[in-house]
Formats: sequence, structure tokens, C-alpha cells
Amino acid sequence: MQEVLNLKDDIDFTKEPIFLGNNLNIQRYDQYKIKKFFDLFKEQLSFFWRPEEVSLQKDINDYQLLTDHEKFIFTKNLLYQTMLDSVQARAIPFLAKYTSLPEFEASCSAWQFFEQIHSYSYTYIIKNVYPNPKEIFDSVLKDQEIVKRATSVTKHYNDLIQSIHENSLENIKRKIFLTLVSVNILEGIRFYVSFACSYCFAQNKLMEGNAKIISLINRDENLHLALTQNTLKILKTEKSEGFVEIAKELEPLVIQMYEDAAQEEIQWANYLFSKGSMLGLNSHILELYMKYLTNKRMAAIGYKPLFKNIENPIHWIDSWIKGKNVQTAPQETELESYKITSIKNDVENIKYEII
Repeated sequence: MQEVLNLKDDIDFTKEPIFLGNNLNIQRYDQYKIKKFFDLFKEQLSFFWRPEEVSLQKDINDYQLLTDHEKFIFTKNLLYQTMLDSVQARAIPFLAKYTSLPEFEASCSAWQFFEQIHSYSYTYIIKNVYPNPKEIFDSVLKDQEIVKRATSVTKHYNDLIQSIHENSLENIKRKIFLTLVSVNILEGIRFYVSFACSYCFAQNKLMEGNAKIISLINRDENLHLALTQNTLKILKTEKSEGFVEIAKELEPLVIQMYEDAAQEEIQWANYLFSKGSMLGLNSHILELYMKYLTNKRMAAIGYKPLFKNIENPIHWIDSWIKGKNVQTAPQETELESYKITSIKNDVENIKYEII
């Protein structure tokens, strides 16, 4: 039975499994079972930012210079991202409720908060760039290309949420594992067609404020991806966690989930570019990039690549993903390569794993 505070004082939480052990008692961070989780929590705190720190004045003018098909690409990506982060900001606590580690709970709390910032950031962009924000938001769930992806994105979260009365521990473990895989796919694959388009606009000196905000979001998502990667690797290999056999059993389904996600994002790219391409980017390039990225994410958690002989077709994107984006005049778009100074020294040596 879930309890908000376990009053037993004889539990050593450094020996509990990540999930489905004893209920948590006090939140203490003087000792850890998996210190990497708490390091990720502190690193996320050091990244605190608000979208208002980035000026969108130039973007307001730039948007008017876009062609109709470029406006279509820009707008549809914003709507899709709004849907994705609406899911993440709301659903993470349902995963965290099963943890037995204070450090994992802490990471999830910061994770949820930053996903809320991401959702708010899209509102900030839309309210600045478009004359009628309500019209834009009201169109999100009317777009069937977005809605059909929402089903894939939310399926395993919904299964986990609905398992509140589930009596089988093995079934709950299956749902936790599949939810983690689904989130890994969301954080590591599903955003990246949109990210690539945002960065490509900026490469062409357009919508640079938007790209700065997306780069800040991307930096956060790298941490969230690292959390899911490390968690899945531990569950797959550490017998004491109680998930090794379940991970083996679910492997064909997991591989199918990655393949389905790759194909869905390729379809999304085709939809975006159905009215025309951008300078330096088109649906074929994005198809190759989705296959490359899917292979990379799968390899990071110990699965064989799905697609053969695929290399990164857009190397320039790496500078944005790693936060070393193209130089822009500070008066046009603010720089984002900073950390909160009050805690910078405490986290500067942290190394988190993301492949």
C-alpha cells in the first residue's frame, strides 16, 4: 500500500531497489544508493532559466519574412512540442510514485518542474510571434497528425496510471519498464525533427530567439534522457532490481516501440515538408537523421541498431544539441551558456552519462 511517509526507522534505503521497494520516509540526501541520480538533480537545478530571458523581438519580424510553407513547418512543430511537454509535465509523478530511492524522487521532481518551464516556453513563443495565440492553441488537437502521435506517446503512461489496483507485481514491473522505454523514446527521439527545424531556421539567420529557447529545452532534455538511459541500463543488468527477466521478455516489444517511433517521426517530417522544404533541410535528410538517432538511442541502453549503414546527415546540429550553437549578436538573442552562480561550484565536476 502506498503511503506518503513511511514511519519505520530501520530501513536502509541504500539497499532498496529503484522501484517497488519500501515506501519512502524522510527526504535525506547524505547517502545514496545511486549517486548519479542525485548528481542529475543538482545539475538540473544549476540550469534554471525562464523563457523571458530570451528576446523574441527579431523573431516577430522574421516570422513575417517566412514563406507559407516555412510558417507551416514552424507552427506545426510548436504545436507538436506543446503536446509532448504537456504529457511530460503532467505524467512524471505517476512514474516517481513507484520509487524507493530519495535521489530518484528528487530527480523526478526537478524533471517535472523543468517540463513545466518547457510548456510555458511554447506559450511565450506563441504569444509573442502570433497575433492570435488562442487560435494557434485551439488548433493543436484538431490536427490529426498530432493526435495520432499522442496515442503512442501516452499509451504506456496511461497503462501505468491505470494499474493503481493491479495485484500482480510482475505486471506492474512490466508497465514501469515499458513506461521508461516510452519516455526514453520521447526525450531522445520524438523532439528531434522539431529541434532540427528550429535550429535550421537559426542557421539561416531566422527565428533565432526561438532556437535559443529550444536549445535551452534541449539541454534539459539531455539530462532527462540521461536519467532514463541510466535507469534502464541498471534495470536490465542488475538482478537485485528485479527487472532482468522482464527486460528480456519485453525485448521484442521494446524494439518494436523504437521502430514504430522512428517511422512515426519520419511520417511527421514528411507531413511538415509536404508543402515545401527549407534551405539546408528536407524530409529525406530528416528520415536519415531519425534512423541515425534511433540507432544511437537503442545502442545506449544495450539494444542492437535497427537501421544499417546510417550516419548523421546533419553534423551541424551537434553544436546546438551540445549548447555550442552558432554565434549571434547579444543584442539580438541572449546567450544561454550560463549556470546559476550560487550552485555552480557544487556541480561543475558532475559527469552524467548520455550516449
